[in-house]
Amino acid sequence: ACWSIGIGYNCCKSCNVVYKDNDGEWGVENDKWCGISADCATQNASKCIGAQGYPCCQSTCDVISTDSDGKWSVENDDWCLIDSS
Repeated sequence: ACWSIGIGYNCCKSCNVVYKDNDGEWGVENDKWCGISADCATQNASKCIGAQGYPCCQSTCDVISTDSDGKWSVENDDWCLIDSS
């Protein structure tokens, strides 16, 4: 079980963090908010967390633009930050 069950939200199947608040890390699956399990923190210790409200790229490494936040690409018709690792 993960922390979000206690406040009425399902636990995410993935570890893709979209938002972080005092409760914990959040993801979106099937157009609904879900809690990111604490197990993901150890899996994602060196992983990208996104920037400027955009997520990290999940599968592409094709650089379209570069700025002070890092290298950017597009997935699902939206910008994503390429994980530097």
